[in-house]
Amino acid sequence: MTGISEQEERAEKEGRPRRKIAFYTLGCKVNQFDTAGLIADFQTHGYQVVAFDEPAEIYILNTCTVTKMAERKAGQMIRRVKRNHPNAYLVVTGCYAQTSAEVLSTFPEVDLVVGVAGRGRLREILEEKLPTPEKNKVLPWAKTSEFEIFTPVFSGQTRAFLKVEDGCQSYCSYCKIPYARGPVRSLPWELVLEEIERLLGLHYKELVLVGIHLGHYGIDRSDSLASLLTRIEEKWGGAERTWRLRLGSIDPTDFTPELMESLFSSKLLCNHLHIPLQSGSGKILSLMNRGYTPDDYAGLISMLRKGRPGLAVTTDLMVGFPGESEADFVETLNFLKAVGFSRVHIFPYSLREGTKAAQLKGHLPRRVKEERVKRAEVTARELAKAYRSLFLNQVVEVLLEETKRAGYVEGFSREYLRVQVKTKQEPNTMVRAKITGVTREPLTGVIIPSC
Repeated sequence: MTGISEQEERAEKEGRPRRKIAFYTLGCKVNQFDTAGLIADFQTHGYQVVAFDEPAEIYILNTCTVTKMAERKAGQMIRRVKRNHPNAYLVVTGCYAQTSAEVLSTFPEVDLVVGVAGRGRLREILEEKLPTPEKNKVLPWAKTSEFEIFTPVFSGQTRAFLKVEDGCQSYCSYCKIPYARGPVRSLPWELVLEEIERLLGLHYKELVLVGIHLGHYGIDRSDSLASLLTRIEEKWGGAERTWRLRLGSIDPTDFTPELMESLFSSKLLCNHLHIPLQSGSGKILSLMNRGYTPDDYAGLISMLRKGRPGLAVTTDLMVGFPGESEADFVETLNFLKAVGFSRVHIFPYSLREGTKAAQLKGHLPRRVKEERVKRAEVTARELAKAYRSLFLNQVVEVLLEETKRAGYVEGFSREYLRVQVKTKQEPNTMVRAKITGVTREPLTGVIIPSC
C-alpha cells in the first residue's frame, strides 16, 4: 500500500480533492474486515483517513443488524456524528442499511445509505452522487452476487483477518443476516492464497479466516473449506512454520469428515475452534432451526478433542428464546458444564421483525432474559477458570501483541488464552512461555529460551 505522502501527491496530480474521511464499525469480525477494506480503497484514491472523533468531511458508519441493540447503537452514532459535525456528509452502510434502507433514509442526519450488495463501489457511488438529494442507494441481492474483493492492511495490528466467504442461506429462525448478506459467495482459492502471500509479506504472524457462514466456503464454486485448508497447509505448513492460522466461527453441521481430517493434520492451525451452540435444549434448537441436537453437538466436540488434544472450544449462547422454559434453560446450563467450553459469549434473544421466531408464542419478559444472562455468565466464568487451570506449568506459544504495563507484553496463545510475559521483546514476536499463574486472564508466563 502506498504511503500517505504518495497518496497526497497522486491526488494533487489527478486534480482530485483530498477529503478527510472517518470510519466506525459495529458488529462482527467480517464487518471489521469490510471496513478495513473500504479504508484501503479510500486511502489508495487519495483520501485522508482520520479517527472517528476527529473533524472530517465524510463519515462512514458500517452497521450491524444482529440485535435491536446493534440497531439502537447505529441510531445513537448517527445522531452523535451530526451533533458534533453538523456540516459533515454521513454515509450509513452495512447489514442494517441493507435490511432497513427505507427507515434509515428517513433520518434527517443521514445523507447516503448504501447496503452490503454492491458496496465495493461505495467510493464511486459517493463521488458520483455526493451532490444529489437521493439517499437510498441500496441494491437488492437479485441484482448482484459478486464477492467483494478488498485488500485491507490492518495497520498497527499483529493479527490480520481474511474474509474468504460472505452470505448465508441457513435461515435460522431468529436471524436476519441472510436478508442482509445475501447468498453464499466465496473468494476463489487462488485469490485466497494470493491474499495470504500479501499479508505474510506485511509480516503478520497470525491470519484469521472469517466469513458469515465460513463452513459453507466453496459451495458456490464446487469447492470446500476442507480443500482450501489442505491447499494452505501444502504451501505453508512445513517444518519451518513462521506463522499460524486461526478459523472464525464454524457451525456444528459443517464439520464434514474431510474438514475434520484437514483440521486434525494441520500444523498451521491454532488449537482453538469457535463453534456456536446457541442452546443446550433440543426443543429450543429445533425452534431455532439449527439442524442439530445437543447429542449431535456433544458427539462432534468429543471427536474433535480426540483428533486435537487440548482443543479450546469457544461458543455463542442465546438465552431467553421464545418458549424457553426454566427447565430448558437449566438443561442448557448443564450442557455447558458437560461440554466444558473455554469461553462462552452470551447474549439475550432479540426479536427481529420478519423472522419466523418473531411469530412464535412464549416471548419472555426482558427481566427474565437478563436474569438468565447473569446466571449463564456465572457458569461461563466457572468453565473459563477450569480451562485456564489446565495450563499451569504448561508451555504455550504466544504471539506478543501489545505492551500493557511496564515490562510486560500481552498476547494470545494458540488456544486463544491471553497471556502476559515480562520481556523486552517487541510486539509481533512469537515466543514460548511456561504458564506460572492461571488465577485470571491474562495468564502469567515466563519465556522459555529458544533452543
